[in-house]
Amino acid sequence: MKKLAILSVILLGCEFRISDKEAKEELAEVVDIEFGKLLVEDREMHYAFLDRQKEIQLVFVHGSPGSWNAFIDYFKTDSLIEKYDMIAIDRAGFGFSGFGVAEPSLETQAFQIHQVLMQFPNKRHILIGHSLGGPVIGRMAMDFPNSYTGLIFVAPSIDPELEVDEWYRGVLDTYMGSFFTPKEFEVSNDEILPLKEELQLMLPYWGQITIPSIIIQGTEDSLVPKENADFAQKMMVDTLTTIELLEGVDHFIPWTHPEEIVKAIQQITDSL
Repeated sequence: MKKLAILSVILLGCEFRISDKEAKEELAEVVDIEFGKLLVEDREMHYAFLDRQKEIQLVFVHGSPGSWNAFIDYFKTDSLIEKYDMIAIDRAGFGFSGFGVAEPSLETQAFQIHQVLMQFPNKRHILIGHSLGGPVIGRMAMDFPNSYTGLIFVAPSIDPELEVDEWYRGVLDTYMGSFFTPKEFEVSNDEILPLKEELQLMLPYWGQITIPSIIIQGTEDSLVPKENADFAQKMMVDTLTTIELLEGVDHFIPWTHPEEIVKAIQQITDSL
C-alpha cells in the first residue's frame, strides 16, 4: 500500500512550491515575511524568514520532496511569533534552491543551510527537521557543534539499517521513469537512492552531538519506521531528552499534530 500510495501521488503531479508573492499574500494579515537568497559555492539557497530581533531563531528543514512552505502555518502561530524569530529553507533541488538539481550529500546540505543561518549570527538556533530533514539537522549539529542550541527530529530517517531498496526507485532512475515523473519526485529519488550510504557515513559522529534533542515519531508511520526513534535513543545517550511516540499517528506530523512540535520547541527553550 505504501508504494502504491507514493506512485499515485507521483502520477497526480503535485506542486509543492509557491512563489514568494503568494506566500506574502497568504501571511499578510499575520506577519510581514521576508525572503532571501544566498549563493553557497555553486548553489543559490532560497529561504523565508521572520526577523523581529528575538534571541532564538526556529529553523525549519523540510523532507523529501517538499519546500520551505511545508511549514508556512508555523509562521501564523501566535505563540511562536511572540517568542521567536523563524526561518524556513528550501533544501537543495527543491523550491527555489536550484530547483531540479539534487544534492545527495548530507554533509553538503548541512553546510549549505549552515551558511544561510550564519546570516543571522546573533541568534540561538533551534533546528526542526522533518523526515529527510532529520538527518540534515543531525549532520549540522555534528559538523558545527558550537552553532546550534537544540534539535527536534520529526519522523526522521536516520537509521541506515532501516533504509530498504524499493523497486520503484530504480524505475524512476531510468530515462523513461524520469520523463514521466514530476521534477520534485525526481529530485527526491536522486537524494533518497544514496541515503543509506549517507547515513552510514554519519554513524561515527552521533556522539559528537551535545545539545538537547527531541524525537517525535508516529507509531503508524508507513514511510519512516518508528524504530528510528530506537536508533536515536541508542546513538544519543547523553543528549536525547525526550522521545514522543504518538499512538496511531502517521508520517505527516507537521500538519496533523503541529501542537506536538510547538510543545517540543517550548521544552527545548525551557532547558536553555
